[in-house]
Amino acid sequence: MPNSALNLKKRKPIISVIPFINAKPLTYFIENNPQKDYQINYNYPSECIEKLKNGEVDAGIVSSIAISKVSDVNIVDGICIASHSSVESVLLFSNKEIEEIKTIGLDPNSGTSNALIKILMEKWKNKKCDYSFYKKDIETALNSGKYDAVLAIGDRALLFGTQNPSLIKMDLALEWNHFTGLPFVFAMWLIKKDSNLSPELFREAGGKGIENLDTVIENIMINGQSNLTKYQIKKYLKENLHYRFGSKERKGLMLFLKYCAEMGLIPPNYTLNLI
Repeated sequence: MPNSALNLKKRKPIISVIPFINAKPLTYFIENNPQKDYQINYNYPSECIEKLKNGEVDAGIVSSIAISKVSDVNIVDGICIASHSSVESVLLFSNKEIEEIKTIGLDPNSGTSNALIKILMEKWKNKKCDYSFYKKDIETALNSGKYDAVLAIGDRALLFGTQNPSLIKMDLALEWNHFTGLPFVFAMWLIKKDSNLSPELFREAGGKGIENLDTVIENIMINGQSNLTKYQIKKYLKENLHYRFGSKERKGLMLFLKYCAEMGLIPPNYTLNLI
């Protein structure tokens, strides 16, 4: 066996944590576990996916569309990042009515939301649009004349929506709920099949995070991890998002992946291994 492979077997398990506040209720007690026998790596979602694929980390939170693209992993059942209705941080901005939109600027930071807008426009609004990634800020992209609408995610989407109330906005999670009657699942924990990490570690940490959201929010504020106000963070984590993965969330995730496969956005032969 090569030395590098031997070293991988000997090292402590590594958990990839994404530095976004929407994941904080699931990661806070992973990060702040005084008895942890694992290492923490901080990675953006695209880095996390690549490290899972390459066996550089044992576990990580992965966006819904990427679940189908990583082999030899199990999905932690019972917890997720999801929304039952309006999420307010995944928004399509436009100066035009939805029926008039023909060109859409995609957010380069999100595979799942980019897939979701394509599904909603084609299967819910019955519209064929041209899509391309924009490289500047939201306002510059909207005013460039290249796009009828621009998709944005995260804090910047929430802040931009608050600062520009006159713009027409489509909340993608809300539209998904209107279209399907189901919640939308944005991300879940994945664990490599050859890792000795237990799914109970993630379920227990997630459960504690849900029960102690005020502690999580205080930590976000103290560490300056968001440009949002405390009120906005509290509303976002307590009202816009939820973290339990049950039968409705599973149906919503399966339907999303089914549509992605039909539209050629993911391989048709994906499997979901829940543990």
